[in-house]
Amino acid sequence: MTEIDHLIDFIPYRLDWTQENARGQIFYKSGHHIGNIPVNEDGSIDTESDAYQVVKYLVENVYVPNVKLVTWGDIKKGDFIPLENFGLDYQASSYLKQIPNFYTFGASMKRVNTATEEVIGGNEHERDDIGSSFYHGSKGHWLLHDIQKNGLNQPITIVLQRSDRRDKVVYSPHIHPGSVRQGVFGMTDNEDMTCIVWDAYNAFDWIEPLSIDDWLKCFTTPQFDNMRPTQLHVSYNYTSIEVQCSGEWNNGKSEPDRQWREKVRDFSKKVSEKFNGKPLNIYLGYDSRHEDIADVQIQSIREACQRHVREENCRFEPEIKLLDVSKIPEYTREYANQSTEFTYSRFLIPYLENYEGFSIFIDNDFVWQKPFWEMFYFLHPDNAVACVQYEYELEKMSTTKMGGEKNVMYPKKLWSSFMVFNNAHEDCKKLTPEVVNTASGQYLHQFEWTDKIDRIPDKYVFTEGMSDENKRYHAVHYTRGGPWIKDMDCSDISQLDLYRKYKNMLNK
Repeated sequence: MTEIDHLIDFIPYRLDWTQENARGQIFYKSGHHIGNIPVNEDGSIDTESDAYQVVKYLVENVYVPNVKLVTWGDIKKGDFIPLENFGLDYQASSYLKQIPNFYTFGASMKRVNTATEEVIGGNEHERDDIGSSFYHGSKGHWLLHDIQKNGLNQPITIVLQRSDRRDKVVYSPHIHPGSVRQGVFGMTDNEDMTCIVWDAYNAFDWIEPLSIDDWLKCFTTPQFDNMRPTQLHVSYNYTSIEVQCSGEWNNGKSEPDRQWREKVRDFSKKVSEKFNGKPLNIYLGYDSRHEDIADVQIQSIREACQRHVREENCRFEPEIKLLDVSKIPEYTREYANQSTEFTYSRFLIPYLENYEGFSIFIDNDFVWQKPFWEMFYFLHPDNAVACVQYEYELEKMSTTKMGGEKNVMYPKKLWSSFMVFNNAHEDCKKLTPEVVNTASGQYLHQFEWTDKIDRIPDKYVFTEGMSDENKRYHAVHYTRGGPWIKDMDCSDISQLDLYRKYKNMLNK
């Protein structure tokens, strides 16, 4: 009996995905290996192989799932998918907690002490939640920059799952493999990123299904120095009833798999060495004239960290410092023509940290709903600084700010309101007290001191008076001021409920 004959005998009917008991109808066990489909040197599929025939039968006669190539932009069009779930908050928290002293072993269960090279963590028979989350956090940091540089070679795989909630149908994604990649999708918000979607319900009704050959071809793309897979490993995923596909090299030994794990390890080690045992800290802008806003922001940061990761062993909570110029004797710049007391002193942060480790600067008028953890990822360890690169049209910005003061327009407006410094970078070492005390605002705020600058998407920050009120953000930036400015009329300032929420917590 051939493999197909056996399959037909075992599954003599078409599977109805839309039924509640669909998972119980077939292969409800921990996966089922179909076989390996040979890949020719030109990237074409061996359509005569037994494994190919089995896959063709399953997709055309059993699953009938509408396999589609969908972009991240297509997913965003469907408000039925909860996009707020896409991200790497949890992994990023564990990563920031561990990375000053450890780098990933290259496998999910182990860490290596950067100073001593001691291997810490479990083995293949022991689960180590810290080591696992740290590994996936490290992978996310490397992957974000690898995709930005080299593109995405293979799409992630999504199975749409349906649930009825009152009067609304909700489709949510089950993702595997590709859970870290989907987090990177959510972080970068790159609408051209691609996904394989098993769309049993035809939720993406404007997209035509792929043929079997076109679907399989998505997984034959060369990786790492043009290494094309010699065969495709095909299996069932019992958890979501899909046919999974991945490339295999050298008779099942996945050489690119080993390569990218080594790349994650090497990247993680580089970042850890630059931390040099010094945890990431945050400097908040401080202005003695602004009542309580710094305290409110501190409260919001701590609440957000605790709310989103409850396990203390995986939760990163930063040391927070106030950038108070009265306590920095090296800062001697006259206050004239400055909108705040920290207008220029923010650029002293690398100096204040002895040009070591990493630090974040945040304007005092931010209030946080979600942690900042993911935002650190956008800084590559070879670069000097990452900042939120706002893309607003200057002519559309308000002409006033903070209690009626004139809002001066210039290129890269607001870019310096949130910055991640690689303090030890050679360009950051240019920011000496002498330079910060004397250099022009253009030199400092328009980043003329470096061309090694990474972009943090402005999707993370709601800029009051400019941003879309209907989107979800990590933080609100009250650029036009608020109740913390004496005698200010705040009647047209939006999103103040968030400020009041944390203000009330402080008053209890």
